[in-house]
Amino acid sequence: MSELRTDSSWPLQIRLSRENIIMNGWESERWQVADLLPHQTKESGYFNLCLDLHKDERTAYRFNLNSTAPFLFILCHQDDVDGGVVPAHITASQDDAASFMDGEHQLLEYPMPPALQCWIDTYLGIHGELIDEGKKKKKGKGRSSER
Repeated sequence: MSELRTDSSWPLQIRLSRENIIMNGWESERWQVADLLPHQTKESGYFNLCLDLHKDERTAYRFNLNSTAPFLFILCHQDDVDGGVVPAHITASQDDAASFMDGEHQLLEYPMPPALQCWIDTYLGIHGELIDEGKKKKKGKGRSSER
């Protein structure tokens, strides 16, 4: 994993925190992002991840940026050794995040820092917007062609 930022990859560090909560008389734990740093160093308690942008996700990035509160999504795996969670992947794509939720993974949200929003917006400016046109009907395949 590179420690240098490029036009499509930004190294980050994430620190998680565990909170014990009681719901309906049952004690449970909830994980959240305690801190996100826009670089990678040898900070104790932090995990290194890299936010990679992909051209086929441009529509999802734009949708996220245009929302009232853009988020980063962090996929976490259960750590069988200490019972905690370990961040494994980070994305700015809500489509990507939704696919993680279909599995048995824990997904955390974190408000996207303004610097990352500008970086993604620049990426979209350089590589263009991906327009989802959907499926167009073929000529002669509608109801009116049956007459």
